[in-house]
Amino acid sequence: MGSINIKVEYPHPREKVWRAITTPEAIAAWLMENDFEPEVGHKFTLRTDPQPGFDGIVHCEVLELVEPEKLSFSWRGGPIDTIATFELHPTEKGTELTFMQSGFKGVKSNLTRLILKSGSKKMYHELLPAVLDRMDEDGTLRDAPPKEACDERGLWRVLVKLFAPILGKKPERKI
Repeated sequence: MGSINIKVEYPHPREKVWRAITTPEAIAAWLMENDFEPEVGHKFTLRTDPQPGFDGIVHCEVLELVEPEKLSFSWRGGPIDTIATFELHPTEKGTELTFMQSGFKGVKSNLTRLILKSGSKKMYHELLPAVLDRMDEDGTLRDAPPKEACDERGLWRVLVKLFAPILGKKPERKI
């Protein structure tokens, strides 16, 4: 069984990082459009453009919520059915975020893990820090993201297109 494990330190207080991973507007700015609510049992979706082998919808349910320390939710979309977990720990310089996504089983699921892992590095090392830099202490985003940041969220789309044939899905043909 495969997993994704990412650990990053941000020069921001834990409460601010917590808001960036639990506020729908902030999540949309660094990950995907969503209808997230920070409530155990809440079912929500993450949405992006459909691609071959993926309808663009990730079905999720909040499994654990310990403010401002831990968020865990199910992540089901395409060939994967996993658990995504964020843990936040205060450090001398700010906050350490640990992201874990586990439960990848089988060839297609683990190929998807490679796609997600590749995109995750950019998300947690560039996109989320950019959101944190433009977020007020109350969680309000000060301005629209730069165009290049929006384009970078498209990295998910590009990676899925590249790996769709490997995952056994072919692009739809128009007749």
